[in-house]
Amino acid sequence: MNEKRWTVRQSKIKQQRRQVAARAAMIAQARHKWMGKPVLFTIPQGIGYGVVYEVSDEGDVIVSHEAFRETGLPPAFAFNVERIDEFLTEVL
Repeated sequence: MNEKRWTVRQSKIKQQRRQVAARAAMIAQARHKWMGKPVLFTIPQGIGYGVVYEVSDEGDVIVSHEAFRETGLPPAFAFNVERIDEFLTEVL
């Protein structure tokens, strides 16, 4: 019985390690693709142009823009890296 519990525990540990590695890879990929690039963003308060300022180790994407006085939108906002495709479109 103890051996079965040990095997289940090992499986969960391996699964958690794989999830952490996959998330780290996703964050690194988002940094490579988006950091410093001009973007069109869509947030509940409106639509605007900005620049991806940071993608943190925790997976927070921070976008800033200078036209906040004209648009009334917040000067910067953050969201989780898993939702990046919902909020951002790359501007060429």
